[in-house]
Amino acid sequence: MSYDPEKYRKKREKVLGIRKRGLGFGTIATVVAFVIVLGLSMVTVPQAVSFVVTRHLDDAIFNLETGTLWPREVLSSVNSIEGVKGLLSSKHHTRLVVTFDRRIVNTGKIESVFDQYHLSAALLNQLNHRQHQATMKQEEEELETQ
Repeated sequence: MSYDPEKYRKKREKVLGIRKRGLGFGTIATVVAFVIVLGLSMVTVPQAVSFVVTRHLDDAIFNLETGTLWPREVLSSVNSIEGVKGLLSSKHHTRLVVTFDRRIVNTGKIESVFDQYHLSAALLNQLNHRQHQATMKQEEEELETQ
């Protein structure tokens, strides 16, 4: 009969004073790696999702040349165009920021709505939505520090 080390393991460990305590190295390493990956994903995943959602959006800033307020029916017509994601009016309601999906609609289609209502609106600027949001945030921070 051959010697079976498993048969006398408990006796050997009792004599040698070997005791299993705590968690093994593999378990601790796995938990630490999981925590690191989870922490990094909590930081990067929301930014990646935000980028994917807004990568095709542009902002066009329009100004009425007459200096009057934007009529409500014009705003509702612009908002009903397929591809327009949002409208934002300035504090004095003279400027209009139209957020739109550049794959579906362009500024010419938006300007055609202004022409239907016989409004003379000038396109002041067209820029990427994320760039515009960053600029707005930076301007807010500058105003807070002053």
